[in-house]
Amino acid sequence: MSTATDRTATVLLPAVAVLPPVTARRMRRALLVYGVVWLVGSLPGWLGAGPVLTVLGLGLVVPGGGFLAAGAPVPAVVSAAVFLLSLLVWWYAGPVVLPPAVWLLTAGLAPLALDDGVLPGVRVAVPASVAVALVVAHLVHRVRHAAQRRRGQEINRELADVRFTISGPPALASDVPVVESSAEDLAHLRYSLDIALQPVDGFEGLVVLEQYREGALRYQLTALGDGIAMSQYTRTPAFSGYVAEAQRHAIEKMLLRKVWGYWRTENLWGNLSTNRDPFDTDENIMLTGWHGTMVGLYELLNDDRYSRPGGLTYRWSDEEAYAHDFGALARQLHGGMSRSDLALIPCEPNWVYTVCNAFGTTALLAHDRAHDTAWFEDVRERLHHAYEHEFLRPDGRIVGVRARHLGLSWNFWAGTSVALNTTYWSHAAFPDLAQRTWWLVRRQELALRDGRPALPTRLVNRFDPGYYTLGRDTFGQVAITMAAREVGDGEMADAAAAVLAERETVEERHGARRYAGVSPMVNFYAVLGRFGRAHALRDLVGHGAVPEAWRTGPRLADAAYPDVLVARALTDGDGLDLVLRPGAGPVRTGLAVDRLVPGRRYAVAGAAADEVVADPAGRALLEVDLDGRREVRLHPRS
Repeated sequence: MSTATDRTATVLLPAVAVLPPVTARRMRRALLVYGVVWLVGSLPGWLGAGPVLTVLGLGLVVPGGGFLAAGAPVPAVVSAAVFLLSLLVWWYAGPVVLPPAVWLLTAGLAPLALDDGVLPGVRVAVPASVAVALVVAHLVHRVRHAAQRRRGQEINRELADVRFTISGPPALASDVPVVESSAEDLAHLRYSLDIALQPVDGFEGLVVLEQYREGALRYQLTALGDGIAMSQYTRTPAFSGYVAEAQRHAIEKMLLRKVWGYWRTENLWGNLSTNRDPFDTDENIMLTGWHGTMVGLYELLNDDRYSRPGGLTYRWSDEEAYAHDFGALARQLHGGMSRSDLALIPCEPNWVYTVCNAFGTTALLAHDRAHDTAWFEDVRERLHHAYEHEFLRPDGRIVGVRARHLGLSWNFWAGTSVALNTTYWSHAAFPDLAQRTWWLVRRQELALRDGRPALPTRLVNRFDPGYYTLGRDTFGQVAITMAAREVGDGEMADAAAAVLAERETVEERHGARRYAGVSPMVNFYAVLGRFGRAHALRDLVGHGAVPEAWRTGPRLADAAYPDVLVARALTDGDGLDLVLRPGAGPVRTGLAVDRLVPGRRYAVAGAAADEVVADPAGRALLEVDLDGRREVRLHPRS
């Protein structure tokens, strides 16, 4: 859907330096520190010190170097392997102390392997090999960068002729579409609702693996709440009831120690801090960004309860809790982004992820739209510059993760799904970057075969982030539906949805449907993709496109779940139009409507009575017989 406020833009790839400025500073600092260690470790051998000091020093030059000098190749290889494993664990869960501890331990143990003295030549060979390896790595990087730059120039020749549509604010009276959910839509939504509507301290249906990586509860809950919120925006904006309650449950589960308590451990071994407050840091966007997105969507569509003092209280125990609110969350994000020289801020201590920061910008922007603040606007340009110059390769591929301390990055885990999710979640704040990223993904990663999208056959594209298992590319197809619908590529969105409908086995329980064999998280994101539409996230978060009629007009306040499934609920400010379906067989049930004019008479169609009178609180009760699809209309009598 286009509006009169849309504009078009050409979005070329920027000229990215061989080493981006901030990244280069970080690398120089890390190399300077290592250079001192390298020199200290090399000097004993060069100055003819005894075997013990020489072996100890060479163990500091490189993990396993001391064992190699002592003539113990097997321990040397083991030391190097254990050190590489410690780096992986550091990336996985943030324990910054682990790699240096392993390095120092292997260096300290190396003298125990001495037997016949130091091997000849290693006093020079070990330090020299490290220096050569660093030079070769830099040369390889320059060669790869040059090749990426050539590809980027070729891409820019094509992009010069492409005009991307940057959607403007929709006309609130006519351009915010609300469509009816099908029976199939409602069945998949019920899967999310059934899990969300259990008591706040209940986690049945969620997967508890560990709380550090992609499968953590916080990421499952965010996907759960965001999908339900999007269904409210695009289908039932004039219904609060159990749809709003489900979002509240997902939000409030995030306040439980079971979900956020990981920060105690990560802050301890990542920052050597015993502070458990999840907001008292410039890191942890893996909580504040994701939780803030849920809260922001809820507040734009419902009420501001989480912006009241203590509205977001993270409880550690009966005696210890951290009372915050949505405003404090937004200030934490803004402060971290303002102070970070990379602009983007870390998830785990040290590790900066582009997709996590896309959630952070969405949360910040949602707060601005809900509360008329300007936190995002204050950091917009530096964030945009960082995405373009610190977290982008010359050929347009996103740098998915960067180590803040070392400046290093790698993309072995950043498959197509990461680019697709970054496209979706950055569209509200940076539509130019999102549109270009989608164009690049379509050009380089996606192919339509027999009308169906085919992802590259890389292992990472077959990864289920909620189960940590390899299988089909289901998550990738779900991510296509999300991103394609959001940027307005209906052809690709429908094609991916068709793949899911034709290929995936559907499991049904008590009327709720899910894709079998894939994680709850993937199913939650499938709901988000199913209920998306062109520019929905940008309209809601980027423009705050919630008509005043939706905020003040008659609303379906309560309906029994699962007896009543609300397929559509819309108000024009005076009346209320509903489409309902039974969820548990034919039933006569009550509906509560609020935000009516007290004492006013309303004509009703589709209910047991043809007229109701609003009580002094502006509420009225209707009874309806549901035995199939039913339209209910309530309008003031003239």
